Amino acid sequence: MKSKRWNKAGMSVAALTLGMSLIAGCGGNNTDNSSSASPAANGNNQEASGSTAPAKNPVKVKFMNMWAKDSTENVAVTVREQLAKFQADNPDIIVEEESIGDQNAYYTKLKTLAASNDLPDIFISKGSELAMFAQNETTAPLDEILSADTAWKDGFLPTAFNDLNSGGHTYGVPFSMLATSVIYYNKQIFADAGIASFPKTWAELQDAVDKLKAKGVTPIALGNKEQWVAESCILSALGDRFTGTDWFNGIINKSGSKFTDPDFVKGLTAFQDLAKQGAFNADLNSINNDQQKTLYFNGKAAMFMEGSWAIGAVASAPKEVADNTEVAVLPAVDGGKGNALATSGGAGSGYAVGIKGFADKKDAIAKVIKAISGEEFAKGLAEKGEPVAFKIADYDKSKVSPLAVKYAELSSQLQFTPIYDSYLSPALVSVLNADLQALLINAITPEELAKKVQAEYEKAS
Repeated sequence: MKSKRWNKAGMSVAALTLGMSLIAGCGGNNTDNSSSASPAANGNNQEASGSTAPAKNPVKVKFMNMWAKDSTENVAVTVREQLAKFQADNPDIIVEEESIGDQNAYYTKLKTLAASNDLPDIFISKGSELAMFAQNETTAPLDEILSADTAWKDGFLPTAFNDLNSGGHTYGVPFSMLATSVIYYNKQIFADAGIASFPKTWAELQDAVDKLKAKGVTPIALGNKEQWVAESCILSALGDRFTGTDWFNGIINKSGSKFTDPDFVKGLTAFQDLAKQGAFNADLNSINNDQQKTLYFNGKAAMFMEGSWAIGAVASAPKEVADNTEVAVLPAVDGGKGNALATSGGAGSGYAVGIKGFADKKDAIAKVIKAISGEEFAKGLAEKGEPVAFKIADYDKSKVSPLAVKYAELSSQLQFTPIYDSYLSPALVSVLNADLQALLINAITPEELAKKVQAEYEKAS
């Protein structure tokens, strides 16, 4: 990464502590696909006939993901490390990776492919998308390949599959357990502005925003061009501060909760109030999450909010930034029903499989997924300081960055609450995300946003 100007930055609910792990090493299941057929037993007969058994063509497995090809995110880097090892050990399987470095473009393409039942062999998907694909029978249930290797299946954390189930079946294999809402802040910039410690209350946060603005620093860098950051990395946690998790469970279970309920509207109002106060950069809807980290890495912003996946990027930032970065979660809010030591998190997304070619490539697909979701992968990920979804007995903690250790200490105290876009329907998330852009530039009121989202919610009820 560049030391002066950062244009790319790397990007996860579980503690890093005893080592949970993401992606399994090359799986133990045998595959029927081999690089070549056995030659005829009698060499003289081969010579006489002038023929040999034809070599089988390698099985091609298409793998589509949203990581840029040059991504420094820990998950992306570790996946590609494991794929390189897998390719060296399995010449009979060729993994064709398609990388799309924009989440909006990625999910747009994913929906287009799903509409024509042409999803890739392996792709990344959020739980909410998987439920829709499963209903339309365009993605394959993975119960069979998981049950065929119980050591692999049982190696995942108990809650790792929660976001990836639908209708009693599992449709995704997790590659991480992540917090989507972590505040990264520069303690030196805080100190220079007269802020001794991270705010413990909402009023203290608002006071800190004013002090940082007075020093000519953007308090919170926000890149919401692709729309998901405001919702997944801020509102999922901020909303829970006001509503508590029971409210969101009521939304999911359709047991009486409404988006127009006063507590949810209070969360929207608090979010908009921060924007009105000048907490964010003016171009918040024109830059993405990589660019928000650029503002922070260049010392132009005191904080940014993103998931635990950003740990690797911050650890690789300029030394004066990396050394002064601390992690926190949103402070308590007055009258809030949620736990002040909570943040949104879970597996969120996982590896899913297109149903079109699954029957013919099942063994090869299973081997690839195991290679990027089990113990060996998890160990590599943990050594980069990333929270993992697979249990690992030990890993080299000396390789873990100081920031990852700080996050592990923080996350061990946290309760993890649902990530909104892992559970809400894609149509509803689309409305919510677009309206959050409008909310943050004062183009819509919290009440108006709540009514629009509730109307979309009721359409599917």
